[in-house]
Amino acid sequence: MQETLRIAGIQLDISWEDQEKNFQKVENFLPKLENFDLILLPEMFSTGFSMKSLEFAEDKEGATESFLKHIAHKTGSLVGGGWIEKNGSALPFNTFSLVSPTGVLARYRKIHPFSFAGEDKFYTPGNELIVLDWKGWKLTPLICYDLRFPESFRQTSGITDLYLVIANWPSVRISHWLSLLEARALENQAYVFGLNRVGSAGRKEKLFHNGFSAIIDPWGRKSIDSGERESLFSGSLSIVELREIRAKNPYLKDIQGIKPIHYF
Repeated sequence: MQETLRIAGIQLDISWEDQEKNFQKVENFLPKLENFDLILLPEMFSTGFSMKSLEFAEDKEGATESFLKHIAHKTGSLVGGGWIEKNGSALPFNTFSLVSPTGVLARYRKIHPFSFAGEDKFYTPGNELIVLDWKGWKLTPLICYDLRFPESFRQTSGITDLYLVIANWPSVRISHWLSLLEARALENQAYVFGLNRVGSAGRKEKLFHNGFSAIIDPWGRKSIDSGERESLFSGSLSIVELREIRAKNPYLKDIQGIKPIHYF
């Protein structure tokens, strides 16, 4: 196992529904992407959080996954990012792929579509959590609105060393984002890497995102906070620190099964 995991995130100002422009923006960061074990890009980084799911849906190993593999090959890192995945004749998936220099290692499909914005009308929800082993670390990928559902995290609690949450989380609820990232780290005694986007979304650019991507340690401490601009931010995680926190504060062993509620 690798004791220290070096991670980086590109807090991207996503150009609305312009895949080639977004690929170029990521390419511009390449000179800064050396010596990382893991690099993340936001939810739907190649298009923005578009409801034109059928128009922008791609096949597996299509343009976006091929681009992620290109970045992985150039950097030698595991690279993760979000895109719109075709789903046969059904509505597409909001997918988070993790790609190594040798190819796609995992695809997580967002379990909780954001119905408040109508995502459930244009995307099929996923139904499976994933735990990926990378350099001895156990990684669990999740997407944006999943952060509001602690049961998704709890199902892999004690197994997961690092939760990866990519998002298009708007500025109007950014305090929720930071509070929930901290809560998920504390209650599961794990690192949480939350990567948000910046900039305006939609054809009329009415929805604003102000970033505040963060790395939270298993004690709930915010070790990195990226601020509000397009940027690359990075940090190092320690498996020794994770194990010490769990050993000194063995809360996870006290998790109890909850019986159904009986109403009287």
